[in-house]
Amino acid sequence: MNLSFRKVIVTGLALAFLTKATAIAEEVTRVFLFAGQSNMVGADAHADRIDDYPNFKGAGEPQSDVLYSYNLGNGDEASQGWVPLKPLRSFGPEVTFARRVRRHAQFPITIIKSAVGGTTVAFDWNPDAPDKGQKLYPRTLKLIRQSLDELDKRGIRYRLEAVLWHQGENDMLDRKLYKQYADGLTKLVARLRADLKAPELKWYVAEVSEKGIWGMDHRENLGILRQQQEQVLKADPLLRWVPTSHLAFEVMGSGQPHYHFGTQGQLQMGEAFAAAYLRDIGQSPAATDRRFKNGLPIAKPARVRLFVLAGQRNMEGEDSFVSEIAQQPSYESLAKDQRDILFRYSLGGGVKSSTGWEPLGPVDDLGNFGPELSFGARLRKSLDAKDGVAIIKFTHSGAQGPDWFPNGSAESHRNLYPKVIRFIRAAQDDLKQQGFESSLEGIFWHTGENDTYFGPYANNNAKWLKQLIDQTRADLKQPDLPWFISEQHKNSPWRNIEPVNAALNEMARTDPRITIIKTSELPHTRLHFGTKGTLLLGEEMAEAYLKKP
Repeated sequence: MNLSFRKVIVTGLALAFLTKATAIAEEVTRVFLFAGQSNMVGADAHADRIDDYPNFKGAGEPQSDVLYSYNLGNGDEASQGWVPLKPLRSFGPEVTFARRVRRHAQFPITIIKSAVGGTTVAFDWNPDAPDKGQKLYPRTLKLIRQSLDELDKRGIRYRLEAVLWHQGENDMLDRKLYKQYADGLTKLVARLRADLKAPELKWYVAEVSEKGIWGMDHRENLGILRQQQEQVLKADPLLRWVPTSHLAFEVMGSGQPHYHFGTQGQLQMGEAFAAAYLRDIGQSPAATDRRFKNGLPIAKPARVRLFVLAGQRNMEGEDSFVSEIAQQPSYESLAKDQRDILFRYSLGGGVKSSTGWEPLGPVDDLGNFGPELSFGARLRKSLDAKDGVAIIKFTHSGAQGPDWFPNGSAESHRNLYPKVIRFIRAAQDDLKQQGFESSLEGIFWHTGENDTYFGPYANNNAKWLKQLIDQTRADLKQPDLPWFISEQHKNSPWRNIEPVNAALNEMARTDPRITIIKTSELPHTRLHFGTKGTLLLGEEMAEAYLKKP
């Protein structure tokens, strides 16, 4: 290549880079408004713990390219103008929201945040109730206008892009208020759009998590709040729903589920908000089609052995991180697909689901994995090579005992039983249509963490589970269907572990088709099995099946 030609190429690349950089700089700045109560403030989220979570290392570093204006709590945390975005004493979803949006979108963003814990739509956020509550609407409107005026003074072109909202706990707690929530939120949305002269301003409404204590001792109230929110969402095409009950949620030292997401949950919620927004604007990274492309990797007329894994937090894989598998001797290969094992899944109550058969491998968008990886590997190693192995995983880490009732509960949007039965049947039907004979070998269940702490659930855990077992056998027309139930670990913080485990063992004593899997010798972190414990749990589950006569 001669020198002059090389110079042309280098110059061309430089011009292309400058053109792209100029285009980004000239893009209109998107302004996002974050608002709500304590879970929007970021209560119990600690900036110094961010790096404890492998998927978020470095997320707490200042983001100098994102401007941030805020007024939090009673006003003792207020930026007094625009500053670079970084976590404060605590932090909310704005940190990872900004990080993810900036990774995938080629335009600058700014964030305005107004949030106060323990506040209601009925009074504190009500534009027409200035003499009651904390008068947050006029305070927030003033913050927005002052922040936008400063952008004007700096010559920054901008547009109001969206409101990101998390609130409702305090309206829910008051039975005099919760049936007014739809009217209150509708009024708030309309008034803010009018006052900001932004009639098409979108709102992203995050779910009040059912995994927290609200989902247990205020289950009915939370169900009514959800109905009220859905009423507003259905009536306004510019509102979006952001599920959160599958995200990590803090647990107190006593084992009681917390009132707040905590550090990991806030990091995840920011990404959930970002994913919803990026989907809306068509900037989501392209999804990978993991399905088998040229038929299933099983030679006909092989029999396919089907295994179902179901349950809550530990079965879903909370606090088990794919990025740590490589550090576990003899398990390193499980971070990659096992292409000789079929896999279908519905995670987080359907937040993440497969659309067909895929190779067994890590699939959770949160970077987690459950016992299915080591379970499948151990089975494949020991079973007849002529037999196919297929795993169906149906989990929701935020679910509780009543959500699995065969007859459902009053909070019908939480009902999981019909969904799991349909999911199993669909897998069986698909194999049959593809010319395979299949046999359902067993259902593997991990005792629900969310049930163990709460007394009314813990006292009925075994009874409810037996109802689930009996109805599953009847509906799948397999009266001898084996169930394998792993105990809660003795070092878990949840209360009532010993009586819950004892009741499970008594149930198994009267039903030889139920096997209880001991877990007390497995590694365990403060709340969950963690990466190593989950890998070993999967092997224990496989061993229980392989030893069964």
